[in-house]
Amino acid sequence: MLFALLALFIVGPIAEIYVLLIAGNAFGAVPVIAACLLTAFLGGFIIRLQGLAALNNARGDLQTGRLPVDSAVDGALLVVAAPLLMTPGFITDLIGFALLTPPLRRALARYALSRIRASIVYREERRQ
Repeated sequence: MLFALLALFIVGPIAEIYVLLIAGNAFGAVPVIAACLLTAFLGGFIIRLQGLAALNNARGDLQTGRLPVDSAVDGALLVVAAPLLMTPGFITDLIGFALLTPPLRRALARYALSRIRASIVYREERRQ
């Protein structure tokens, strides 16, 4: 866990700056800045559309008497994608746009829910 946080807060920004510098040398500063702004606006637009769709799906689930678990996890992953897309840089944009693809989001949601279930079962077994 400590190494993951170290990578996230130290190695991640260093890698992001490195990629931005390489792109700036290859394409120039103005195109790189424009690309960062474009991905932020495009990502924000897509997140809004998909967030509204997740909200409508949750509303539909509640009206039919089902728990909106899938919609809630979908919305949570969209909340994670939003700051990644608003942060300048291509690595964070790549991760953010990957989270905008519904098949990947569903796979991550299934994985996260299975981990949560396994953790609950493990805690229950330790208590007994």
